[in-house]
Amino acid sequence: MTDICIFNGDMSRGGGTERITQLLANLLAERDDYRVWVLNLNNEKNTSFYPLSDNVDFAVLPGHSVPGKMIALWKFVRRHKIDIIVNVDIMLGIYSLPVSYLYPRMKLVSWEMFNIRNDIGSRNTKRIRQISLRRSACYVTQTRGDMEAFQREMRVKCPITYIHNPCFVDEAYKAYDSTSKTIVTAGHFFYTKGYDLAVETARLVFERHPDWNWEFYGDGVRLEETKKLVKGYGLEDNVLFCGRTKHIEEAYKKAAMYVMTSRTEGFGLVLTEAKSYNLPTLSFDIDFGPREIIENDISGCLVEAFDIQKMADRICELIEDAEKRRFFSLHARDNLKLFSPETFRERWLSVIDTIQKQRKKR
Repeated sequence: MTDICIFNGDMSRGGGTERITQLLANLLAERDDYRVWVLNLNNEKNTSFYPLSDNVDFAVLPGHSVPGKMIALWKFVRRHKIDIIVNVDIMLGIYSLPVSYLYPRMKLVSWEMFNIRNDIGSRNTKRIRQISLRRSACYVTQTRGDMEAFQREMRVKCPITYIHNPCFVDEAYKAYDSTSKTIVTAGHFFYTKGYDLAVETARLVFERHPDWNWEFYGDGVRLEETKKLVKGYGLEDNVLFCGRTKHIEEAYKKAAMYVMTSRTEGFGLVLTEAKSYNLPTLSFDIDFGPREIIENDISGCLVEAFDIQKMADRICELIEDAEKRRFFSLHARDNLKLFSPETFRERWLSVIDTIQKQRKKR
């Protein structure tokens, strides 16, 4: 039996990191020879926003201080004889890297949820990455481009690979509403997600097409700030704040297109989700993520990063050309096999099985 601990920040939140943690845990738990834990650094609600399999054990680390959490993690991995711990977010290495020295039978997998260009708002990020790239049994990025950037720009002393996030496709769903006048964006209201850029874009779009609307799904620290920006431009009737939802697929089904204005992404899970519901997708062509997902001018549009005018122009072009929207919709799923759950699962099994084989040789 291989005991695997997937170490996450807080599963009560409903973001992409929590979603991908749930997917990995549930897929690994299908194996009879794996025991899978999802361990939360913090979680006052003691719940998971996304449902976990009955075969997944759930726990929250006690304590409040960094040293207290570190000691609690050390006790946890010893008590449960954890073989492999997967950091979902590189900064969790603050806790797990010291434990990997104190409890060397446990092997560490560092899973990059952001990318090499994103310091995650901490001056310690680069140092944590440097240690992780030396200490980990495997370093996993979410895109090939990010993996190659790490190989070019940092000293990689451990095995490194990339694993695209998975996308579940409802093959029975064939519809696309070309009469819809709704644009959709979803994600946490953080600076990196660029909701302010979306509002600036919306201002230009609705000057030309005031009969359309743009739905924002999610919450976060910049929600109220974004609402004030919308109010300042008098866009309350066009830009709608829809909150968090466990049923984002219903939003995709009634939309005309999905737009992402992020400043940075680790991957861009919402893009593959939107494509799976046959939506044309538009995104700024940021360093990593969108260009591996969107086939430009086939399934959607890649727009020069942060060029609000060009993004507005491309959105208006699609608004004014229903035939092009239908064309993009028809080709939305063309490359989704690259992001299948089967591929995701097999690549993770390969990482874990390779680590276990190496452990047995020693």
